Amino acid sequence: MGSGKWELIGMRRLLNPLRVLWSDFLDLLFPPSRGCPLCGAAAEDGELCSRCREMFLDNRMPVGCTICGCFQMPSGKRTGTPGEEPGESGGGGLVTTSRSTGRGGAPFPHPPCPRCGVERPPFNAARAIGPYEGVLKEAVLRLKFRRERGLARPLGHLLAAVARELVPPGTLPLVVPVPLSRKRLQARGFNQAELLARELSLTLGWSLVPALRKVRETPPQTGLSRANRLSNLSGCFAVAADVLLPGRVVLLVDDVITTGSTVRECTSTLLAAGAAGVYVVTVAAPFCLRNSTAGPPGDA
Repeated sequence: MGSGKWELIGMRRLLNPLRVLWSDFLDLLFPPSRGCPLCGAAAEDGELCSRCREMFLDNRMPVGCTICGCFQMPSGKRTGTPGEEPGESGGGGLVTTSRSTGRGGAPFPHPPCPRCGVERPPFNAARAIGPYEGVLKEAVLRLKFRRERGLARPLGHLLAAVARELVPPGTLPLVVPVPLSRKRLQARGFNQAELLARELSLTLGWSLVPALRKVRETPPQTGLSRANRLSNLSGCFAVAADVLLPGRVVLLVDDVITTGSTVRECTSTLLAAGAAGVYVVTVAAPFCLRNSTAGPPGDA
C-alpha cells in the first residue's frame, strides 16, 4: 500500500472526530424543531403526536410470525424476497390493525413464517415497534446517518413498551445492545443500539450491560444474501471477560432486524456464554415473506 493511501486513511481518522464535534456544535446553534420527534407534526415538546402514538403504542400492527416478529402483510402489499432489505418491497404509510392481548411472548396458535418454519432461530422471540417503512424507516436513518441522537429517547420509550409485553412477567433481563466494530464506532461516534438500549433500560429499570464485543471487522451486510450474511458474521462477536451471564435472561437490542443474521449470531454467542434465554427487540422489522393466514394475530 502506497504512502499516499496511508496518509489519506490517517486524515480520515483525524477528521471523523472533528465532524462529530462540528455536528454537535450545529445542534447547539440550531436545535431540532419542536413537535413530534418522529414525523414533525404538532405535539407537546418531545412527545409523540396523536397519529404516531396511535400507530406505535395504542394500535400497533400485528406480527405475522410470533418467533421472529416479522409483520403481517397488509392486503394488496407485495411481499419481499429472501435477503431483501426490509421496506424495499413496497412503500406507502403504515396500516394499523388491532393488536393482540398476548403477553410475555406467548403466541396465539399461528403458523411461523417460512424462514422460521425451516430453521427456528436460537432466540426465544423477537419483536419490533413496526415495519421498516414510513416514519420509522426515516427515524432509523436519521438516527444512524444524520446523527439525530435525540431520536433515541422516543424510540427507546417505544421499545420499552414492546419489551414489557415480550419478556415474561417477573423476569429481570440484562439489556444488551448489539455492538459495532471499533472502526465503525469511531467513524459514527456512537452506537445507535446502545443509545436505544440505554433509554429502554432507564424506562423499565432493567440493567444495561454492554456484554458483547465485535472482535472482527466484517463487510457491510447490505446487499448480501442470507447465507452470505450468516457466513460474514460467523465468529465475529464475543462476550466481554468481566460479564457473568450464566442463568440470566438477556434482552438484545438493535435498530433493525432484516434477515436476522446479526441477532442470531449474537444470540448464539450469549447462549454459549451461559445465558438462560434471549429475547430481541428492534425499532423495525420486515414484512413476512408470505401473506398471513386469517385468524387471531400474534402479539405485536
